[in-house]
Amino acid sequence: MAKLRKTFDVFISYSPKDATTALEVATMCRESGLEAFTDMGLPPGDDWSDAIWEALAESRALLTIVSPAGPTPSMAIEIGAARAWNKPIYAVVTEPSSTRLTPGLAGIPLYTTGRLPDVIRSIRASVDQLTDEDRTVLGQIYTEMGVSTDQLALSPRKLESLVKKFTRSRGKVVEGERLLSELFRLRKQGRLAGKRSSVRKRPKHEPTG
Repeated sequence: MAKLRKTFDVFISYSPKDATTALEVATMCRESGLEAFTDMGLPPGDDWSDAIWEALAESRALLTIVSPAGPTPSMAIEIGAARAWNKPIYAVVTEPSSTRLTPGLAGIPLYTTGRLPDVIRSIRASVDQLTDEDRTVLGQIYTEMGVSTDQLALSPRKLESLVKKFTRSRGKVVEGERLLSELFRLRKQGRLAGKRSSVRKRPKHEPTG
């Protein structure tokens, strides 16, 4: 199974016909200090499906590019996963006057391409929510709990315990899924001690964007 070495701040969800726009958005993100994921440029011949799903799980936000036809089925799956993981979701609409707004986009902030700087600033603020010291303390709490990230992902009670311990230690309230995402990232970066685990995997039958 192919692996991605980087961790990503922004997962860009898009249809193939919007690849040019996705590339422009990714470039803007990187110029603002955000590592953006797209599946463009992945070497052919390997199965990247789980690696792509892992990039979504680790990302701090999802940015979806919506053309007039609305999200593709694979984009809908990625948006649904981001919702389930309580990630911030932003939709950039390429043609606002003719875009079909599907129920899957309900409640998601919509932006025109001209407002991309606003989107990037908002994502940047989310990234800056945790300091390096916060991440160090989070890793220590995780290690002391003696559970794997998979156990935290599957047990609301254990995740709530992690949140309470972090809140008491740092004096700030951060959602459990946000902390879990940070743990996935710290694990991949080799900065996390304790039990090994894998990111929640995409079911094999589901497509990717």
